[in-house]
Amino acid sequence: MSVELLISNFLRIAAEDLEGARLLAASSNRNAVYLCEQAAEKVIRAVVTSENQHAGIKHELAEMVDLIPDENPLKADLRAIEHLSQYATAYRYPVSSSKTKRIPRPPTTDELREAIDNTATALRNAVLRFKVDLQRPDSPAGTSGPIR
Repeated sequence: MSVELLISNFLRIAAEDLEGARLLAASSNRNAVYLCEQAAEKVIRAVVTSENQHAGIKHELAEMVDLIPDENPLKADLRAIEHLSQYATAYRYPVSSSKTKRIPRPPTTDELREAIDNTATALRNAVLRFKVDLQRPDSPAGTSGPIR
């Protein structure tokens, strides 16, 4: 698969994940933030890929953002969503280390709205910079090189 297609498909799936997060947020479903994290991760992976870096299989978004040079104008958008890595696996199981075996507390409505808004901003800016047509499945990004 070409780098251009990989980047565009990361961003397409991120858009679908973000739409799912919005739908789940509307019904106060705890999985909304998980899908938001998944969208954030795919946007970050697209940018890391453009830098000719490999992000690995971990969900540590801050470590992925560290791979991106400071000169990349998208880095600030990505820093605003890197904290979402805490939700990558948080809701899959009860907290087994606690005495109550509780389900972790979801973010507040305002925190979730901010996470979705910041992820949408990062996605929108990446789509514009990479010249991706989200409506054309399997069409490659118009550009795939590092953004400066």
